[in-house]
Amino acid sequence: MSAPIRYRAHAKINLGLEVLGPRPDGYHEIRTVYQSIGLCDTLEFHPAAGEVVLTCSDPRLGAGEDNLVLKAAGALRAATGCGKGARIHLVKRIPMQAGLGGGSSDAAATLLGLCRLWRLAPAQELLRDLALKLGSDVPFFLVGGTALGAGRGEEVYALPDAPPMHLLVLPGTAGTPTGEAYRLLDERLTGAGTPHRIEALVQGIVEGTLSERQFFNRFEEVFKQRGDEGSSGRQTAPPHGAGRMLLAGSGSSWIGIFPDRSQAQEAYRDLSHRGISAVLTSTLTRKDYWELTVPRVGKETLP
Repeated sequence: MSAPIRYRAHAKINLGLEVLGPRPDGYHEIRTVYQSIGLCDTLEFHPAAGEVVLTCSDPRLGAGEDNLVLKAAGALRAATGCGKGARIHLVKRIPMQAGLGGGSSDAAATLLGLCRLWRLAPAQELLRDLALKLGSDVPFFLVGGTALGAGRGEEVYALPDAPPMHLLVLPGTAGTPTGEAYRLLDERLTGAGTPHRIEALVQGIVEGTLSERQFFNRFEEVFKQRGDEGSSGRQTAPPHGAGRMLLAGSGSSWIGIFPDRSQAQEAYRDLSHRGISAVLTSTLTRKDYWELTVPRVGKETLP
């Protein structure tokens, strides 16, 4: 039996996230700066006849037709007319409903992995169209690194790599459905958002003058108001070392950002001694993102 093809599906954070208001199509107009990080799921792809079958290391994640991995596989088969099957095993490490884009990243990795397994070479435009149909964040994971997101997040424009940052991911104790987070934010929106904050953030990245003071997330207003379990990561974060605590996506994870790896490691040890769960990771350049995500040519396993 041949070795499986393995792809890594990396999580993302949002260095800036502004909600400009509801759109006529029911979505929200946003501006955001996406950033890839090292935390990842792993997907293994095995050839098989017939249908696509998914198994997962986390029993809490359903393997039914509503799973984004199976949706991605079905969409790719329908778009290309491919009748091949596959066995996919998902090793889940990215917390669910945490604002880290785990499901969207898994979907993008599935498109790429099955193209390789089935020896398909669809146009990039087709892959982007399929990604958009699967979810607003999915197109970003076909770009990676640091990128500007517009529209409902699906318009993705590559940016120069942000400076390297060392991170502590503190998952909230209660997941937050995206729709619920937007509903709660809508109650606070009194007018259009302020896109100039994103413009300043992008300018800082492009000009090399980026400051952690420029990072922001509009959804933090919701979590600060609620004071619920979803904000526990922020409340338990170490007061020293982290230059910024930032909400991930629409919640519920919080990200401690450290300029120095040794400070991040010290904070990680402190949290561990206090019995607080955290993940130590770092940001990825676009080059690193693709070198880690895609198996090397002629080698079906990742280093």
